[in-house]
Amino acid sequence: MRVRASIRWSIVAALSAAVPYQAAAQRQMLPSLFPEGVPGYDTAPGVTVRSRLHPDWTPQGVRAGALRIFPTLDVVTGYDSNIQGNAGGGRGGWQVTTSPGITAATDWSRDQVGASVNLDSTQYPGMPAQNQTNGTAAAGARLDIGQDQLTIAAAHVARHEQAGAINTLASTLPISVQVNDLRASYAVNRGRWSLTPALDLAGWHYGDATINGQPASQGYRDRMVADGSLALRYQLAPLRNLLFVMRALGQSYTNVPAGQPSADSQAYQALAGLDYDIDALWRLRLLAGGESRQFSAAAYKARNTLIAEAEVTWFPTQLTTLHLALGRDTQDAAQEGVAGLVYTAARLSIDHELRRNLILNVYAAWQQAAYFGGGQQTGYAAGAGLVWALNRSMRLSVTYDQTDLRGGQNSAGSLSTGYTRGLSLLSLHFGL
Repeated sequence: MRVRASIRWSIVAALSAAVPYQAAAQRQMLPSLFPEGVPGYDTAPGVTVRSRLHPDWTPQGVRAGALRIFPTLDVVTGYDSNIQGNAGGGRGGWQVTTSPGITAATDWSRDQVGASVNLDSTQYPGMPAQNQTNGTAAAGARLDIGQDQLTIAAAHVARHEQAGAINTLASTLPISVQVNDLRASYAVNRGRWSLTPALDLAGWHYGDATINGQPASQGYRDRMVADGSLALRYQLAPLRNLLFVMRALGQSYTNVPAGQPSADSQAYQALAGLDYDIDALWRLRLLAGGESRQFSAAAYKARNTLIAEAEVTWFPTQLTTLHLALGRDTQDAAQEGVAGLVYTAARLSIDHELRRNLILNVYAAWQQAAYFGGGQQTGYAAGAGLVWALNRSMRLSVTYDQTDLRGGQNSAGSLSTGYTRGLSLLSLHFGL
């Protein structure tokens, strides 16, 4: 069975997988971080060879009354050729990441409640100053009201932003980022039509960066973001839908430095598209439209931007999936005094089932940030990996990722530029 989610969240999941977490665009970070199984935060990149699970290799969880509980533990070790993200290459070293997690969800035929807690601790034995601990806690519920669905969810994210990615600062130590998120939606289903108003509120808080050995406050990036949307879906036929979306986004920066213009803004988006399956061989998802962004400060010019998101999946055989994801959107800039950027990304991946329990993945990705204040950064990534399901509870994977970042001229010279990184990882996943 194919699980349907919004086009935006599906494309986000695909693009964020192209490069390490910190390279993902900031506004897109939220949906890419939350695990599946929590109503309101589910992501569904489509049923591909890589994402589907044969029943023989699927964890069954632990039954506890009405709940099914899925405890997990990931142990990852590998070599990072440029831990600090230094320009022109940097110091490499080994890393070890331990990631326990637990997800609990009901499996009722109607209504659903779920929660998840995940931690990950990464240690660099040769560079202990780079050690970091991250975590995510999320909970949500979906209530079926006749044909309609009410969904509410809340989450807290504690992560670190590292140098060596698009739209990140050249900090020699990771920058802590905390996000508190609250969202709600109500889907009204009437035959072929469905109408879904939704509201997402998020608060962002940043710790200090370390630039040239000195602490540099990132308080100017703290902000509250409100995202309201109205989505209209019409079913032409099963698995073939038209989609119309209206969005309003407001940003309020809470710690604007004295003498610096505020980057507070209001943006309005209108998009139209489709979600279309062709004989189970092709799947096309497309949203295209425009955004008009107005800034509160006269120092920043209004911006009208073409935005689009597209995802094409091809199943040439039952053993192979080709997946292409494209996106163009506006994002918030990390540098002080820069109001934002246009973020464009593309990712092509191939998944092939060598055996029922052995999956090969190869990908190539490109991303670019064009800053409102002038200049741009371009990133390239490519990699390959093997995932071997040993049994229902254990999965072994080997991956290699190569990332390259180049930056142009910009009014703020503290951006990460000239970054090259190779990352080799061996991962062991345990799940009940």
